[in-house]
Amino acid sequence: MNRENEDNHVCAVERLSGSQGMAGSAMRVLSGAADLGDLVDFLALVLDNVYSGIIVCDSDCRIVFMNRVYGELLGADPKAAVGDYLDKYFPHTRMPQVLSTGRSELAQRCSLKTDMPMLVNRIPLRIKGQVVGVILQTIFRDYTAMTDLISRLQGLESEVKYYKKGLDRLLSPLYGFNNILGSSPLLAGVKAVAAKYARTEAPVLITGATGTGKEMFAHAVHRSSPRAAGPFVCVNCAAIPRELLESELFGYESGAFTGASRKGKVGQIQLAHTGTLFLDEIGELSPKAQATLLRVLETKTLERLGGVKRVAVDFRLVAATNRDLKEMMSRGEFRDDLYYRLSTMAVEIPALSRRREDVPVLVAHFLTALEHPQTEVGLQAMEALQNYAWPGNVRELKNVIERAVSLSEGRRIDLEHLPREILTSDLEERQVCENPDTTLAEQMACFEKRVMEHALAFNKGNMTKTAKMLGISRSTLYEKCRRYDLGDTEKAS
Repeated sequence: MNRENEDNHVCAVERLSGSQGMAGSAMRVLSGAADLGDLVDFLALVLDNVYSGIIVCDSDCRIVFMNRVYGELLGADPKAAVGDYLDKYFPHTRMPQVLSTGRSELAQRCSLKTDMPMLVNRIPLRIKGQVVGVILQTIFRDYTAMTDLISRLQGLESEVKYYKKGLDRLLSPLYGFNNILGSSPLLAGVKAVAAKYARTEAPVLITGATGTGKEMFAHAVHRSSPRAAGPFVCVNCAAIPRELLESELFGYESGAFTGASRKGKVGQIQLAHTGTLFLDEIGELSPKAQATLLRVLETKTLERLGGVKRVAVDFRLVAATNRDLKEMMSRGEFRDDLYYRLSTMAVEIPALSRRREDVPVLVAHFLTALEHPQTEVGLQAMEALQNYAWPGNVRELKNVIERAVSLSEGRRIDLEHLPREILTSDLEERQVCENPDTTLAEQMACFEKRVMEHALAFNKGNMTKTAKMLGISRSTLYEKCRRYDLGDTEKAS
């Protein structure tokens, strides 16, 4: 056998077996082959033991080789089939077209004489550029198995897309500056400053009392930043036990500590790569975690717990707190270097009590969100809402409106639908009489009259309920009503 024919046979083995190791074995056998018979026996051995069904035809579409797999599929003796025309087994075979065009036909559907559908490859064989035969190779013995596989793959792809979409939602900002409602000059100024900070890469520190909307500002800063397309990762430092917070932030390697996952865990900082990391209640970080975070900010790399390799991270830090970090620094509870790193761009969110003109706007927004846009708020009720100090800020206002909507039977919110503390606060705001020179007794009488007026309005003139609310007897209530000329006490019940 000449060298050229040996090369052709080796190429055929490589294409049919798909294995370089098998081709190497073929070369070793060929190098010691005494004659063509040894070569044919070797090739038959290889092709009979591959998973695919294989038929080799000559230029006249006569079968020159059929392996055991195809013999089983056709219910024929492979050796007896040699010399038969292929159309005996495939009446509508396309092998003549492949011989004519010299072009392979891959992953084509065909049917056996038993009408069992399959996917096959039709590959021309060439010697010196001349097509001398064709290989027919099965990809799937059963076409149904292929369609089932495709269906499963499509299902998996859909599932991956679903979870990716859910992950994208979790790591995406929910609010922009337009979602932060209010027309007060104080709030407008804070929003303008935060929008300027958003365009930088520097860390931002957001301070303010509970319920002022610090997280909304963090979302808005990310959405308006150059990193808006990246992930937005939120971590509430107060909601995670201190002993677990470091592993949550920085991640850990397999076996880093007792109870650690065998696969390790990616930290929240690494999840925020190319995006923004929002650390809410940063004052809850332990001194050790503060030091590690500062090192990450300075080096842009982190080391997982139990790891030895540093991982590069690229993120922008936005932190928030309702605690006085300067006071914590004086007590040694917060690192000076970390504070000065964060406080370069600080935003203080004003309390709702400092921007009471925003209360009507927020009330209208909450009513719309509760699907009660047509509900009205009485003049006295709105006045009481604006006079209240709102220690819980916007969050408390939202809860009060939800409560009032559930209590009001019609489409109007009045004083009787508001919590008692709001009514009491409203009185305290207006307790001083117009004449500042009045005596203490006169000031007390003025305040007492206002308390009784609001109590009566709250209970719709019901004397029994009003007396119980004020903690006095009905007779005392009647006497005071007559003293302050508060309504027709004779008809009150």
